[in-house]
Amino acid sequence: MYRIIFVLFLFVFPTLSFAQTKPSKEYLTHLKAAKSHNIGLVKDKTHLNKLVKQGKLVSIKQRGYGYRINKLTHSHPYLVPKGRTVLNAIARDFVKVAGQNFFVVTSLTRTEADQKRLRRVNSNASSNNSSHCFGSALDISYIRFNHKKQVNTKLEKKLEGVLKQYQSQGKIYFVKERHSRCFHIIIR
Repeated sequence: MYRIIFVLFLFVFPTLSFAQTKPSKEYLTHLKAAKSHNIGLVKDKTHLNKLVKQGKLVSIKQRGYGYRINKLTHSHPYLVPKGRTVLNAIARDFVKVAGQNFFVVTSLTRTEADQKRLRRVNSNASSNNSSHCFGSALDISYIRFNHKKQVNTKLEKKLEGVLKQYQSQGKIYFVKERHSRCFHIIIR
């Protein structure tokens, strides 16, 4: 019965469109930067493993100088080689300005399937292609420092200062995501 009503609705109102989110100019710029590393969209775990074997994606250590990787539920600990270099440099510069503290990385490379699963639990997750699916994006929490999940305005500002410096040098783009409480970083 509901199917018939739905079909009639579409027939009677054929020009009615459902709400779609049009990608912003900023999003398209970030996606272009993510695609510039030429690895393509990471389709699934098999494709991910192939890219790792080819050296197009490299492993990110669980613990590095100035950073830690949180337990990953919707992504994998890999980035394009330039991404690993930039992450290590950001972490090193963060320690220089913040002392012996570390930040927490909450997301790295996602497959298409990971992105789809994430959309089910996180309304902020992109319904379009995500820069995470090109191996060139990571999220750093701005409420998790030194394994403590709490607001630390001092460390947040120091980390944001480092990211602004890297953005002005043309190494990254970043967005401060309020909903996820993280800095979403795209390697350029």
